[in-house]
Amino acid sequence: DSGDHPSTEVLYMQAASAVEPGGLGQCSFCGRKFLCTRLEKHTSICGKSQGSKRKVFDSSRARARGTELEQYQQRKSSERPQNKPPRRNNWRQKHEVFIQTLRQARQVQQVLSKGGKVSDFPPLPSIENPDYVACPYCRRRFAPQAAERHIPKCKTIKNRPPPPPQRRR
Repeated sequence: DSGDHPSTEVLYMQAASAVEPGGLGQCSFCGRKFLCTRLEKHTSICGKSQGSKRKVFDSSRARARGTELEQYQQRKSSERPQNKPPRRNNWRQKHEVFIQTLRQARQVQQVLSKGGKVSDFPPLPSIENPDYVACPYCRRRFAPQAAERHIPKCKTIKNRPPPPPQRRR
């Protein structure tokens, strides 16, 4: 058959030489042990199955076969873009912001427990999500998909309210 696999006869001869005293022989493909009378049959089948990869079974697609859902799944799979850019994983930055928020909340609780006022505290710094996209017209920030919807609409607005005040850092 192929040059990289030994023939079934050669493998059977190797298996026959590996016969144990109890009459068992070991398959050279999978290493399982069989009676010598069954080893040749197993070796031929095991050799064929080792070379081929099975297709992954999708139970949801099998259940949908023959129903209206099948047409919907086919349409959805064709609409879905396959080359999405990988999302950046900025968990460390989000974690730092979360820790900072907890520390500030703890400080506010300490001031309140001592009888202080929340108005004595400086305003909390705003947290900007780096994944958000700024609209070039109104300077508001949106998630990427929301920005795709917002920016064309914002471009055509004639009486636009003033942009939000710039934050000092």
